Amino acid sequence: MEITEGLKIIDAGWVQKPKGFRVKYQKLVDGQLVTELSPPEGKAGLDSDVVAWRYAWKLFRATCSEASGVQADELVNIHVVTDANEKVMYYATNEFDVFNPK
Repeated sequence: MEITEGLKIIDAGWVQKPKGFRVKYQKLVDGQLVTELSPPEGKAGLDSDVVAWRYAWKLFRATCSEASGVQADELVNIHVVTDANEKVMYYATNEFDVFNPK
């Protein structure tokens, strides 16, 4: 078997590491919840899930509101996704966490 053939087999069966991570959240725009990513698609993702979760937590703490319902400047349903838009488990709990669920 040629090495290139072997590498194709390995590539197909090997667990692939995500190329980057993004924080996915929703915010209120003109009375509707809009989903966004940070960094946005087309930009380089964050290097690790830990960095992304820390960033998500800081966004949550900086924008959370004690009021019921979603406020204008509040970010809700904050979590981390891979470059393939798959949810990432929170490193501290090993569960699919969401900051500020509403």
